[in-house]
Amino acid sequence: MTTRAVGIDLGTTYSAIAHVNRHGVPEILLNAEGDRITPSVILFDGSDISVGTYAKQAAVAFPEQIVEFVKRHMDDDSWRFHYRDQGYGPEQLSSFILAKLKHDAELRLGHRIDEAVITVPAYFGDLQRRATMRAGEMAGLRVLKLLNEPTAAAFAYGLANAGQNMRCLVFDLGGGTFDVTIVDITGNEINVIATNGDHRLGGKDWDDLLIRYAAEEFQRKHKQDPTEDLAAYHDLKQKCVSAKLSLSKLPKVNIFYDFDGRIMRLAVTRERFEDLSTGLLARCESLTKAVLDDAKLRPGDIDTVLLAGGSTRMPMVRRLIKRIFDKPPATDINPDECVSLGAALTAALESARLAGERPPVDIRTHDVTSHSLGMVVFRDQRLHNSTIIRRNSRIPSEQTRDDYVTTHDGQTSIDLWLVQGEKQNPLECNVLGHFEFYGIPPRPAGDSRLAVTYRYNANGIVEVEAMDMSTGQTLAHRLAAGTVTLEDLARNRVPMHVALIMDCSGSMYGTNIREARKAANSFVERTLGPGRQVAVIAFPGGIQCRPTPDQAIIADAVAKLRPIGSTPMHRGLAHAREALKGHAGIQRIYMVMTDGHPDDPDATLAEAYRIKRMGGRLITIGVGRQVQQEFLEQVASGPRDYHYCNESVELEGTFINLATQLDSSKEGSA
Repeated sequence: MTTRAVGIDLGTTYSAIAHVNRHGVPEILLNAEGDRITPSVILFDGSDISVGTYAKQAAVAFPEQIVEFVKRHMDDDSWRFHYRDQGYGPEQLSSFILAKLKHDAELRLGHRIDEAVITVPAYFGDLQRRATMRAGEMAGLRVLKLLNEPTAAAFAYGLANAGQNMRCLVFDLGGGTFDVTIVDITGNEINVIATNGDHRLGGKDWDDLLIRYAAEEFQRKHKQDPTEDLAAYHDLKQKCVSAKLSLSKLPKVNIFYDFDGRIMRLAVTRERFEDLSTGLLARCESLTKAVLDDAKLRPGDIDTVLLAGGSTRMPMVRRLIKRIFDKPPATDINPDECVSLGAALTAALESARLAGERPPVDIRTHDVTSHSLGMVVFRDQRLHNSTIIRRNSRIPSEQTRDDYVTTHDGQTSIDLWLVQGEKQNPLECNVLGHFEFYGIPPRPAGDSRLAVTYRYNANGIVEVEAMDMSTGQTLAHRLAAGTVTLEDLARNRVPMHVALIMDCSGSMYGTNIREARKAANSFVERTLGPGRQVAVIAFPGGIQCRPTPDQAIIADAVAKLRPIGSTPMHRGLAHAREALKGHAGIQRIYMVMTDGHPDDPDATLAEAYRIKRMGGRLITIGVGRQVQQEFLEQVASGPRDYHYCNESVELEGTFINLATQLDSSKEGSA
């Protein structure tokens, strides 16, 4: 059997590509240089982009044109590599590596490759998985599946040991990431039980230890730090990486290094290197014991320890495994290649399934979530991470909550903040995004009940959907616009625009308008702060000032308020809606102060409905004995947003209280 689908191990330091040949056997595809693995290093040289061995070798000569360890930045949208005034993000850089692997494999096979299974660290979160998918698509590949690296290794091992039932622990220490995963292999089933890890722990950290040690020795001897020069740093790095690899076979190596006419010969013993590495090895041990605890297992319950990743060749790692499990690790699969071979098998299975063909092997894999999925709620005056799907749940996995209700009249959307992680404090978790579900039919507060489904799909990517339970209609959703962060919510720094909509009808003449100006200024003084702006609107009179943080401008607008005619409240609301529009991600508060009756009650209610439907909060303040209180209660967003002052002199206290409420208000859920 042959397939046009391949398996790709997209690694931090090295990558590999494999396919299933016509005999149904997975095999590595050599790159154009004839090597089985390809350095994940990119060289920018004028208009040319090179990936692989030549790029790695050119690091000393062209240090500013080299980029590597891209995989460690897959969750950072702000990270960029700059060359010739152009920035390249981690997705685009990863696509260059994937395109190199694809091109070389096509030359080797003699046909196009359009489909691939790409492996990712089991501990990768949603952001990194999505970025990897996009990188594959940018390289011209249809990504059939994202496969966790330890699961891929277990697949390759399970095929090589068909018919044996065993419980394995996959110890996957690559160039930049570490995963430790417990897998049950039973017949033709591969079931992942638990996984843990650290996507910023790998061979690079051992490299960096040795580089720092050598640089400090050079500085101690010659009073000069070679790492301050980029070319000298790359030269030292190459020598230290070579020394690290040699120390896996030899008890002692010598690093010969010269910089700026100064020479150093540094002898490094394996014992010294291992002393330097104590902290890194302790992190591996801690995570290994943590995954055993997660699975409620003891070391003696593990039948076999599988190695994946080139960094597992270090003797200290193998001794650690022997010490924990009282048995040496299995050595019958190549740790550099087992992940790509397992990915190739999965690619063949997925391709056959989509084509309706018989699969090349009869093995099924079942993976688990590497992180808990939660939503942010406000409880006990603090933000909390409310777990929806727990870590180590089998994927695909979904949970539905049907206890969401709207909180104000006419509400047509709800907001949810999603996070990945185990901490109670959501600020210590990975924020997946602020999602807005819209299209809820406008109803009275509490009448709309919603069911929200949270899901991990087969790729470990998060999906979320909401349904209006009254209609059975699935709501559309999008990432909410604006710049409000979860930390803003936690620190009560959500930006707010307030429209002061002031009645300037004839009945406000004299004391009433003076008291209204005084109350408005007191409110503004207490409301303004970081992210806060106030607009002033008169009816009649229109917009006196647009949203501004400048207290002097607002005070001048308030001072110009004059009683000049009738009571076109609907126009005042329309002007306020226009003044505050186009400010996504900002709380919009509309405060109406009036002592009389609107000229057009129906038009006023219609404008109030538009504001509330847009997510604005309407607060009404009635002054005097002639106010139609029931009408102003209808205009307000809810009973708590209508306030009545029997005399105008009560206005200032009411405004001050409202300013205090707005300053301390938060949503019940985020």
